[in-house]
Amino acid sequence: MDLISFSLMVGIVQLLLGLPMLLQPDRVDRWFRVISEDDLWLRSLGYLWLVSAVLVLFENATVGTDVAGLIRLLAWATAIKSLILCWWPKPLIRLRQQIYGVAVRRWMGLAPTVVGLLCLAAAIHLKEM
Repeated sequence: MDLISFSLMVGIVQLLLGLPMLLQPDRVDRWFRVISEDDLWLRSLGYLWLVSAVLVLFENATVGTDVAGLIRLLAWATAIKSLILCWWPKPLIRLRQQIYGVAVRRWMGLAPTVVGLLCLAAAIHLKEM
Protein backbone atom coordinates (compact mmCIF):
# COMPACT_ATOMS: atom_id res chain seq x y z
CA MET A 1 0.00 0.00 0.00
CA ASP A 2 1.33 3.41 -0.82
CA LEU A 3 1.84 6.11 1.77
CA ILE A 4 -0.86 8.36 0.34
CA SER A 5 -3.58 5.73 0.74
CA PHE A 6 -2.48 4.86 4.27
CA SER A 7 -2.31 8.52 5.25
CA LEU A 8 -5.79 9.13 3.83
CA MET A 9 -7.18 6.09 5.66
CA VAL A 10 -5.72 7.12 8.98
CA GLY A 11 -6.73 10.74 8.50
CA ILE A 12 -10.34 9.96 7.64
CA VAL A 13 -10.73 7.46 10.49
CA GLN A 14 -9.20 9.88 12.98
CA LEU A 15 -11.57 12.61 11.85
CA LEU A 16 -14.51 10.20 12.01
CA LEU A 17 -13.61 9.52 15.64
CA GLY A 18 -12.36 12.94 16.72
CA LEU A 19 -15.10 15.19 15.43
CA PRO A 20 -17.95 13.28 17.14
CA MET A 21 -15.89 13.29 20.35
CA LEU A 22 -15.71 17.08 20.10
CA LEU A 23 -19.35 17.57 19.21
CA GLN A 24 -21.23 14.78 21.05
CA PRO A 25 -19.00 13.08 23.64
CA ASP A 26 -21.92 11.38 25.41
CA ARG A 27 -22.96 9.42 22.33
CA VAL A 28 -19.36 8.44 21.59
CA ASP A 29 -18.98 7.32 25.20
CA ARG A 30 -21.93 4.93 24.84
CA TRP A 31 -20.52 3.65 21.55
CA PHE A 32 -17.06 3.07 23.08
CA ARG A 33 -18.59 1.15 25.97
CA VAL A 34 -20.39 -1.21 23.59
CA ILE A 35 -17.29 -1.74 21.46
CA SER A 36 -14.97 -2.30 24.42
CA GLU A 37 -17.11 -5.24 25.53
CA ASP A 38 -17.07 -6.94 22.11
CA ASP A 39 -13.86 -8.95 21.90
CA LEU A 40 -14.42 -10.13 18.32
CA TRP A 41 -15.00 -6.59 17.07
CA LEU A 42 -11.83 -5.33 18.76
CA ARG A 43 -9.69 -8.16 17.40
CA SER A 44 -11.12 -7.78 13.89
CA LEU A 45 -10.41 -4.08 13.95
CA GLY A 46 -6.87 -4.81 15.09
CA TYR A 47 -6.34 -7.34 12.28
CA LEU A 48 -7.52 -4.90 9.62
CA TRP A 49 -5.26 -2.10 10.82
CA LEU A 50 -2.35 -4.52 11.23
CA VAL A 51 -2.70 -5.65 7.63
CA SER A 52 -2.82 -2.07 6.34
CA ALA A 53 0.23 -1.06 8.39
CA VAL A 54 2.22 -4.12 7.29
CA LEU A 55 1.34 -3.41 3.66
CA VAL A 56 2.81 0.07 4.03
CA LEU A 57 5.93 -1.18 5.81
CA PHE A 58 6.40 -3.99 3.28
CA GLU A 59 7.31 -1.46 0.59
CA ASN A 60 9.72 0.56 2.73
CA ALA A 61 10.05 0.50 6.51
CA THR A 62 12.64 3.22 7.01
CA VAL A 63 11.67 6.06 9.30
CA GLY A 64 12.90 9.55 8.60
CA THR A 65 12.26 13.19 9.37
CA ASP A 66 10.54 13.93 6.08
CA VAL A 67 6.78 13.51 5.57
CA ALA A 68 7.14 10.02 4.11
CA GLY A 69 9.33 8.94 7.02
CA LEU A 70 6.85 10.28 9.56
CA ILE A 71 3.99 8.41 7.88
CA ARG A 72 6.10 5.24 8.08
CA LEU A 73 6.64 5.97 11.79
CA LEU A 74 2.86 6.21 12.09
CA ALA A 75 2.60 2.87 10.28
CA TRP A 76 5.02 1.31 12.79
CA ALA A 77 2.99 2.69 15.70
CA THR A 78 -0.21 1.44 14.07
CA ALA A 79 1.30 -2.01 13.56
CA ILE A 80 2.43 -2.29 17.17
CA LYS A 81 -0.86 -1.02 18.60
CA SER A 82 -2.86 -3.25 16.24
CA LEU A 83 -0.82 -6.29 17.20
CA ILE A 84 -1.55 -5.59 20.86
CA LEU A 85 -5.22 -5.10 20.00
CA CYS A 86 -5.27 -8.45 18.19
CA TRP A 87 -3.77 -10.44 21.05
CA TRP A 88 -4.59 -8.48 24.19
CA PRO A 89 -7.58 -6.18 23.59
CA LYS A 90 -8.78 -5.91 27.21
CA PRO A 91 -5.48 -4.65 28.69
CA LEU A 92 -5.33 -2.03 25.94
CA ILE A 93 -8.85 -0.86 26.82
CA ARG A 94 -7.92 -0.74 30.51
CA LEU A 95 -4.79 1.27 29.68
CA ARG A 96 -6.88 3.78 27.73
CA GLN A 97 -9.25 4.06 30.69
CA GLN A 98 -6.34 4.60 33.11
CA ILE A 99 -4.91 7.36 30.93
CA TYR A 100 -8.11 9.17 29.96
CA GLY A 101 -10.61 8.01 32.56
CA VAL A 102 -13.70 5.89 32.13
CA ALA A 103 -15.94 8.42 30.36
CA VAL A 104 -15.27 10.13 27.04
CA ARG A 105 -14.87 13.86 27.42
CA ARG A 106 -15.02 16.61 24.83
CA TRP A 107 -11.31 17.49 25.02
CA MET A 108 -10.38 13.91 24.09
CA GLY A 109 -11.51 14.57 20.53
CA LEU A 110 -8.87 17.23 19.99
CA ALA A 111 -5.94 14.83 19.48
CA PRO A 112 -7.57 12.56 16.85
CA THR A 113 -8.94 15.60 15.03
CA VAL A 114 -5.49 17.19 14.84
CA VAL A 115 -3.86 13.89 13.81
CA GLY A 116 -6.53 13.38 11.16
CA LEU A 117 -5.98 16.84 9.71
CA LEU A 118 -2.19 16.33 9.73
CA CYS A 119 -2.56 12.98 7.96
CA LEU A 120 -4.76 14.53 5.29
CA ALA A 121 -2.24 17.35 4.86
CA ALA A 122 0.54 14.75 4.59
CA ALA A 123 -1.41 12.91 1.87
CA ILE A 124 -1.83 16.13 -0.08
CA HIS A 125 1.87 16.89 0.34
CA LEU A 126 2.88 13.39 -0.81
CA LYS A 127 0.52 13.63 -3.79
CA GLU A 128 2.19 16.86 -4.94
CA MET A 129 5.68 15.36 -4.77
